Amino acid sequence: MADDLGPDRLAPWVREIAAKHDAARHGDGTQCRGSVALIDEAARLRGVAEVRLGRAISLEREVETRPAQLAALAEAAAEEKRQWQELAQAELPDGHGSVELTVKVGLYGRAVHGGDVISYDAHGVHNTHLDGLAHLGADASWHGPIPAANSETDEDTIVNWAQHGIATRGVLLDIPATRGVEWVTADRPVTGEDLDAALAATGVTREPGDALLIYQGRDRFEAAGNRYTPGAVFQARPGIGESGAKWIAAHDPGLVLWDFHDARSNPAFALEVHNLIFAIGLCLIDNSLLGPAAAALRAAGTSTGLLVAAPTAIHRSTGVLINPLLLY
Repeated sequence: MADDLGPDRLAPWVREIAAKHDAARHGDGTQCRGSVALIDEAARLRGVAEVRLGRAISLEREVETRPAQLAALAEAAAEEKRQWQELAQAELPDGHGSVELTVKVGLYGRAVHGGDVISYDAHGVHNTHLDGLAHLGADASWHGPIPAANSETDEDTIVNWAQHGIATRGVLLDIPATRGVEWVTADRPVTGEDLDAALAATGVTREPGDALLIYQGRDRFEAAGNRYTPGAVFQARPGIGESGAKWIAAHDPGLVLWDFHDARSNPAFALEVHNLIFAIGLCLIDNSLLGPAAAALRAAGTSTGLLVAAPTAIHRSTGVLINPLLLY
């Protein structure tokens, strides 16, 4: 059957991690819900115990829908697309990560009523979003195992995760601080050693089910005039590499929030961390705004807080826009 599906796009090490996870966590007749299942009462209580100042900070990048700003973004995106096509010799998709908002305002004498309709692509490298299990799979299946065909009828990962409650202790790992740089660069992907060093700097004993907030300096990178490479471009970019992905898989997080994505620093330009969605059911929140949180926690003398990520319970969704909150 595997031969009928064509060549295997997963690296052998991803298959090994998936097999180890299956042996430890999968049972006959039981559908695995991935890393979110590690968030239990103890994990939530660890998070609650880290709230000392009663402050909250959003980890979401703003979703831009204002016409003037959208026009400027569209012009920049068109130029970016032209440059990437020249560089990568590849056609980039239109609208990946796009958001369309139609606002309806009714005036009825002195009364005013507003309503809107929103349509969005839940993925891409711009808006903060949570990837569901039905985002990346292999062998005609999502993690679980869940047949990929279920996405046409009744796949319910996002609903299950929403009802489970994604609230746990968050531990911020500041990679630029441990490296002594402003941001991670494409020529130096984040490694397992980097993550070990960043975790050691927090003084925190990591526990299964914790949320890992992996700050890589994307806000500074973009403030300096750089633009992050779209996922459709097959080339290395700032992010987490293979050894970093293996480290994540070995440390049993309940979820991972990050600003830069996969480094794609391998010959096949594979998605080192995103492939863990299939291998271990990893819950990922892409494009998180972590710079302000890193500064706020540093000023408060801590690296931890209560991470709350409450996705909208949409059946068959592959991912949802989300506003993660960190309370500390």
